[in-house]
Amino acid sequence: MPNFLEDMTMLETFVCVSVVVIYLLISIFTADDQSSTENEQLDKLDDGMGNIIADGEHMTRQEAEDAQARGELYDTYY
Repeated sequence: MPNFLEDMTMLETFVCVSVVVIYLLISIFTADDQSSTENEQLDKLDDGMGNIIADGEHMTRQEAEDAQARGELYDTYY
């Protein structure tokens, strides 16, 4: 006959593992949405030639992505 405490330990382990798996899945899907939103902002600022016009400056896409990662594209209107 199984011990009650052993059953609770297995149940607690299962719950903990389930919580961690759910947390990881949520963080993966949320990060993907954020990246999509950032790309959408740069797509709207694209001049059609692969350059970005933001904050009154012309820059390459890579420069714009770097500025966006640093939080410097705060004054953009499109």
